Amino acid sequence: MSRLRSTLFPYLLAGPYIALFAVFVAYPVGRALYMSLFDWGIFGPNAFVGLDNYTSLVGDSRFWSSFWITSGFAAMYVPMITVISLVLAVMLHRKLPGIGIFRTAFFLPIVINVAVAAIAFNWLFEPNIGTIDKVLNFFGLPGQNLLQIPGWSLFVISLVTLWINVGFMVIILLAGLENIPDELYEAARLDGSTALQDLVLITVPLLRPILLIVVVLSIVQAFQIFGEVLIMTQGGPFGSTTVLTMLLYEEGFERFALGRAAAIGVVITIIIATLSFIQFRFFRREV
Repeated sequence: MSRLRSTLFPYLLAGPYIALFAVFVAYPVGRALYMSLFDWGIFGPNAFVGLDNYTSLVGDSRFWSSFWITSGFAAMYVPMITVISLVLAVMLHRKLPGIGIFRTAFFLPIVINVAVAAIAFNWLFEPNIGTIDKVLNFFGLPGQNLLQIPGWSLFVISLVTLWINVGFMVIILLAGLENIPDELYEAARLDGSTALQDLVLITVPLLRPILLIVVVLSIVQAFQIFGEVLIMTQGGPFGSTTVLTMLLYEEGFERFALGRAAAIGVVITIIIATLSFIQFRFFRREV
């Protein structure tokens, strides 16, 4: 009986996780894959089309435009949040009076709803009444809504996304910094090491597994960006912020081509999984 208990106990512990994974990950992905094989309208499947929804994406200029816009956003956002979160984590790791207040302040944005944050930043960039506009006017510069300027709009959205998520990345990196022995830094200081050398030669190498997690999570966030775009630019100006998730939204909820929208969702999942796999393979090879 005791042997049976010891055999079943790990499965009982894993049971809740497996159930949640099945309900919130496996089933939605499987359902999307199934829907993508049909000409699926608002009232259900019309006909089985096989891979037609996928092949139609290959020749769709809107899909490729959205793909490159999303890739550009990821190329801008991932390095930015990785570097900034690392610098902030190193600064907040110092044992100074009141440092807990600053840690809390950086973490707070992660608990704010994306819609609320996007609306708040919309007000900041609002012409004539926004804070950014007033600051520009104070310095004698003409007010401009950067969200309405192609090129700038995607950069502004990346800053908003960074503001929302940087606290979570900092917490992850702080947990990694706690595992680095202080003796290493003390020995380095005795050898005349500077703070920058400590960061490059000690902190970054020992944090590489944690940095990998930060990079992978950032890639996932970049390819799943949606709420900020929908509220702040609706894909504009001139389609310059129509990311893949925005295209999925348009196909599914404006054109009611749910099968095609599901195909886009599956493609996004494959892209994220592929990039994550490459990151982990590269990390293992380097180690």
